[in-house]
Amino acid sequence: KERATAEATKAKAIERRLERLGDPGKPWEGWDLRLSLQPGRRSGEVVASLAGAVVHRGRFRLGPVDLELRWRDRLALTGANGAGKSTLLGLLTGQLRPTAGTVRLGSGVVVGHLGQDRTSGEGTLLEAVRERTELSVEEARSLLAKFDLGPEHLARAEADLSPGERSRAGLAVLVAKGTNLLLLDEPTNHLDLDAIEELEGALAGYDGTLVVVSHDRRLLANLRLGRRLEVVDGRVAEAPLPVATPG
Repeated sequence: KERATAEATKAKAIERRLERLGDPGKPWEGWDLRLSLQPGRRSGEVVASLAGAVVHRGRFRLGPVDLELRWRDRLALTGANGAGKSTLLGLLTGQLRPTAGTVRLGSGVVVGHLGQDRTSGEGTLLEAVRERTELSVEEARSLLAKFDLGPEHLARAEADLSPGERSRAGLAVLVAKGTNLLLLDEPTNHLDLDAIEELEGALAGYDGTLVVVSHDRRLLANLRLGRRLEVVDGRVAEAPLPVATPG
């Protein structure tokens, strides 16, 4: 039954793509994901530093954490759900303030954060993206088209988009901002296999500082990471890098 449902969903997706071909003289190009962010400017050598940082969220405590991120570092954060990975990202984005210790961002850092919740705002997709990026209408339309979000998506309420569509819109916003510190929290959630492979290729060539939270070991193994931190019950420690598996 699950296989039949999956095949039916795949068939409908193909039908939708065929409907969008339009003029037969213009071949369909598919989702051309271009996450080669080429940061508008590079940050300082020290991108972020945490010294004895502690944060409390209700009864949960993360830390103390000592961490230094440098330009072009590529870091994985792994651990069980609820261990504190997203809380650590919150410290790096400034969304959370430490209750003890310090958190500092370096000079020229432009933070881009794709969170797990993919929270949707009010208004249409086009309005939301323009508000977050200050792009013109044509610039926003062109950007979203590169993420397979065409005219039929732009006028829809952002809240009515699928989780995968909201993920792609979030990635588009990060591209527009010229992010040089990219924080991704389970970025492959709600993406199909083709989109995951596109994302892997794009992140492999990302020329900035990258922090990825993921349970997808194959994704992590393919990203040429330099370090991995394991988060266990609010404690953070260095861990071996994942090894790519064949196939």
